[in-house]
Amino acid sequence: MRICILTPRFPFPENGGDVLRINHIARYLKSRGHELVLVSFCESRGCDKKAAQELYDKVYVVRRHALVSLCFSLLFWLAGKPIQCGYYYSPFFRRKFREVVRAERPGLYVAHLLRMVPYLEQLRLQGSSVVEMTDALSKTYSMSAGAKGGMLKRMVYGVEQRLIGRFEHHVVHTFPKVVLVSRSDMDFLKTSCRADFSSLALHTNGVDCAVPVSSGYKASKLCFIGNMRTLQNQDAVLHFADDIFPLILKRIPDAVFYVVGAEPPRRILELAEREHIVVTGFVDDLGAVISDACLAVAPVRVAAGIQNKVLVAMAAGLPVVMTSMISQAIPELCHGENCLIHDDAESFAGACVRVMGDESFRGMLSVRGREMVRSHYSWEEKLRGYEVL
Repeated sequence: MRICILTPRFPFPENGGDVLRINHIARYLKSRGHELVLVSFCESRGCDKKAAQELYDKVYVVRRHALVSLCFSLLFWLAGKPIQCGYYYSPFFRRKFREVVRAERPGLYVAHLLRMVPYLEQLRLQGSSVVEMTDALSKTYSMSAGAKGGMLKRMVYGVEQRLIGRFEHHVVHTFPKVVLVSRSDMDFLKTSCRADFSSLALHTNGVDCAVPVSSGYKASKLCFIGNMRTLQNQDAVLHFADDIFPLILKRIPDAVFYVVGAEPPRRILELAEREHIVVTGFVDDLGAVISDACLAVAPVRVAAGIQNKVLVAMAAGLPVVMTSMISQAIPELCHGENCLIHDDAESFAGACVRVMGDESFRGMLSVRGREMVRSHYSWEEKLRGYEVL
């Protein structure tokens, strides 16, 4: 079958959890013998079209214009539609997509994230489409009020929460298959939409279990892994740097905190001006950067869905200290057995110090965490039947 995938962001280079997920979905579909057609925005010269052509059979690219995005963001907001759908709406993309539909005649369409849904609705393709919603965004936005950020950003998130909530209700009622990555998000939508829609499907995140595990590590090195464009990751890093890491430094003065993730904003980059903090930005080889770390931290306070940062770290053999916000989405996690779960700053810092100072305990968490990922979170297992409506 020929499958057309619409993405708001060009999927190469693979510099974020969103593009990693859609590319793993594409690899799974390709392994099942399907032909893949990609239609995507490309915002800069950094788009790696050659890499995309190695995965997708045909690649169609549309440049996103900032002025057009801003205009349609306003128009969608005035029309009571999600601002992000307007931001990624373009008459140029609409025209290209219409041409692709006529020329390629796909049997199935996959919209990566809600923001691509309007293109499917305009051509009345709902009946042959999968909406890769991934997360319940209205849930994420509802938890963003307490996150650090400017007043304007918090106001926008508040408005968008209401618009997204209505749109999510519309999508799960209209499309035959809407994919989420966590059971908690599915339960949230069933409650908020006041119905048990049969369209909701669970295909959780997987991880590359072939990641090599380093035999050595630096007991003083901690890391955070995550796309730094997102508010929840920015909030987690700032929370750790301001409230938790100073407590660790009092007990381990040579500790070093690495922030590893693409596109860190200014307030994250400024953390590198402090002693003992390194901000890497995007890295070509994630494994090379984190392989000698003692542990990974995930003090996330605003979250939805399964956090890839946890699975990736565990697959690489890194013990993870995390908040309960993350652990709720991964039922196989067990405090003290394959991870450590703490919410308050004192306990979180104490857990990190324990792992950094106890080689035997660290080794136990490393082995059991990796075994959990290998047993439950391979991509092949989690995506089985994705293309079936």
